Amino acid sequence: MNRHERGLEFKVGIFVFVGLAMLGALVVQFGRLGEGFKTYYTITVRFNDAAGLLKGTDVLLAGARIGKVADGPKLVREGEGVAVPLKIYDYIKIPEGTKFTVGSSGLLGDRFVNVTMPPGPPKAYLLPNADVNGARETGIDDLTRSGGALVNDLRGTVQKIDTTVNRLNQDTLSPGNMENLKASMEHLNQATSALAESSKKLDGVIEQADSTMASAKKAADSLQNAIVDTRKILRSATQGKGLVATLLNDQQLANDLHSLISNLRAHGVLFYRDSGASRQSAPPPQPTTPSRRAPSR
Repeated sequence: MNRHERGLEFKVGIFVFVGLAMLGALVVQFGRLGEGFKTYYTITVRFNDAAGLLKGTDVLLAGARIGKVADGPKLVREGEGVAVPLKIYDYIKIPEGTKFTVGSSGLLGDRFVNVTMPPGPPKAYLLPNADVNGARETGIDDLTRSGGALVNDLRGTVQKIDTTVNRLNQDTLSPGNMENLKASMEHLNQATSALAESSKKLDGVIEQADSTMASAKKAADSLQNAIVDTRKILRSATQGKGLVATLLNDQQLANDLHSLISNLRAHGVLFYRDSGASRQSAPPPQPTTPSRRAPSR
């Protein structure tokens, strides 16, 4: 092997080595293998229900991976729920008051731990090995359990409705009650018919009353007209120049006429005599006094 062939093999070896080194760097950078070269600090989160969280599950902050679940959920000694240890990258600082929830990527997707930081500037940060409380978002499993409980409640409600309907059919809608209901409806129909007939008769009575009122109104109008005419006659009789007006206004003439009628009644036409004049011309009688006797001598 000459020197030229040895130089070519050396160049090829260097090229292959550089390619393998770059490939390894990419695997370490973007694959799980690079996780072993990163440093973390641990935070323990207590969940009431951490179903679906497994070792190695991602811890996401606004969709970016900031750590992983160090181990599966473990029961706590005091209280209820489970404790889940999280490994967070040491260059990620989590403020106090941050919310940890168990999320799901879609309805049937994998579980993950979602980190939601509080608004505003942070005042303090969680220290390594800190214990915090977490929550769980509603997923398809929760909806399934809620749906099962809802179905059970719905079944109980349907059974109660069925029992109520059966009692209604047996008690309220029994044959005896149905007969009573039919009789009541017939009586109601008869009462309605009688009321209709009474209404017709009442219409006739009202029409007669209307005609009577009209007649009474006409009579009242006629009486009022007669009164007006009488007033006119009396006014013309008292204010005119006829015999009636003279008799009403001249008292002496009225007295003479009264005397004439009295004389005619007393003496008749042939033996007419003015008794009133003789009575007036004759002097009134003088009262008589007893004569005094002369004393005896």
